[in-house]
Amino acid sequence: MGAVVLSPDFYVGVPLGLLCSLPVVFSVTAAATTQTVLLGISAVAGALVALVLTAVSVLIVVITPAFGKIVGRTPRGIKGLMRPYRWVIAVCAVSCAVSIVAALSWPWIQSLWPMRLVGAGVPLATLFWGLGGCLQIIGLTTRTIDQSRQISELEERAAALKAGGLAGVGRRH
Repeated sequence: MGAVVLSPDFYVGVPLGLLCSLPVVFSVTAAATTQTVLLGISAVAGALVALVLTAVSVLIVVITPAFGKIVGRTPRGIKGLMRPYRWVIAVCAVSCAVSIVAALSWPWIQSLWPMRLVGAGVPLATLFWGLGGCLQIIGLTTRTIDQSRQISELEERAAALKAGGLAGVGRRH
């Protein structure tokens, strides 16, 4: 849990989302249009869930058996590799659900500024947190695919050397 709240996506995204909700808290005019904005936040958060699920699908297809074995030998294994993906999916799903609830409740909560803060602040904070998480997921996915490719290349070189060796294996051109 410490790695989650100490991550830049959390400590930048959550305050930024809360900051973006302040116009809704202090302006009745801004609050009047917030219901539509909340539905848009829900749609974006749902799309982010789909984005992360796509990244997981790509990993499943691209990870080589050799890389899977190596990751399986680590203390947390494949579950540890998937942990950031699960967190980002959870944060975005919470943003999606809370946005829908807030949008449906907006006619009753818009007249109370503390409820406007919660109704707009939580969806925006979790959305920005999820956006930051998606940026990190893109980097993680890219690194993982690259590492899997490197391990596959090393495995091919080792197999070639074991099979009788090839001239120039291991040399870079």
